[in-house]
Amino acid sequence: MSGSFDTIDKSAEPKPKPSATNEESFELSSVVVEYDGKPNRCTIYPNEATRLQRMASWITADADTFVPLDEMC
Repeated sequence: MSGSFDTIDKSAEPKPKPSATNEESFELSSVVVEYDGKPNRCTIYPNEATRLQRMASWITADADTFVPLDEMC
């Protein structure tokens, strides 16, 4: 068997996670699903995400737990 670590596919390596100080920005979208007899659910996800990425890059919570940003100040 022969080979070299130099031949490892670098694109398969995990990318560094962005930090809170990173100046990168992105837009989010949201969708509210209404249920009968249960709380409505709001899901937030990045606009530019592919369908596959959305499955790992989202947050969902009961819709009534969200408040308008201007009410937080």
